[in-house]
Amino acid sequence: MFKTILDCLAFLTILPIKTEGLLTPAEMGRFPACYPVVGLVLGLASFVLATLLGWTALPVATSAVSLVLAQIVLTRGFHLDGLADAADALLSHRSQERKLEILKDSHLGTFGVLAIVADFALKSTILVSLAVGGLFPPHVLLLYPVWGRLTASAVAAWGKPVPRPQGTPDDRPVGLGHNMVALGGLNELCLASLFGLALSLIFGLKAFLCALLALVLGYFLVKLWKYCLGGVSGDLLGASVELGELATLAFFAAMG
Repeated sequence: MFKTILDCLAFLTILPIKTEGLLTPAEMGRFPACYPVVGLVLGLASFVLATLLGWTALPVATSAVSLVLAQIVLTRGFHLDGLADAADALLSHRSQERKLEILKDSHLGTFGVLAIVADFALKSTILVSLAVGGLFPPHVLLLYPVWGRLTASAVAAWGKPVPRPQGTPDDRPVGLGHNMVALGGLNELCLASLFGLALSLIFGLKAFLCALLALVLGYFLVKLWKYCLGGVSGDLLGASVELGELATLAFFAAMG
């Protein structure tokens, strides 16, 4: 399991972790169990950065933007790219087949740009609203990346891969997220949920409810992705992370 966590960290972040050889489909299928652990590592990075920023005279808004930007850098913008592609596809008002083509297109459209700007702005402003005396709640910084990835764990476990276009050769490589969705299942979700829920409960009822919300959101996102796009892809897993982080942050702030 420890090797799987390291492989998942190497795959999903810029952390300089060495892995042995190419990952097999079965190994990638176990990644959803590790998503919340990756989130905790990213949350620890946010906590350290927030502590360093707290020693400066920077405005709270600048610090909040820095924290959100640091998360994007640490993940290579993987998940934000997925959110942008999902927005371009879902809001295109085209056929499902055309939406899937747009989802796979690397070019950024208008809706994708708006999704990135909205995600960045909303996360930053919510963090500002949570700051007390210029300091951000440490447990929120630690946990919101965990909650977002718990949402993605649920989507990977409950979802099915997007259908391959008709006429696609069987030996054509599948997308990066295919194996995580096709081979990840309830075992992976149970491990991810146990970790995410137990860790959140340590920090109180509000945090625990946010972890539950992450799972509920994952269930509804599976329905949304299936209805609109026929299934789940790697881009949609990334979008699920971003939406999970944003929803749980907003929910935590709304509870006061």
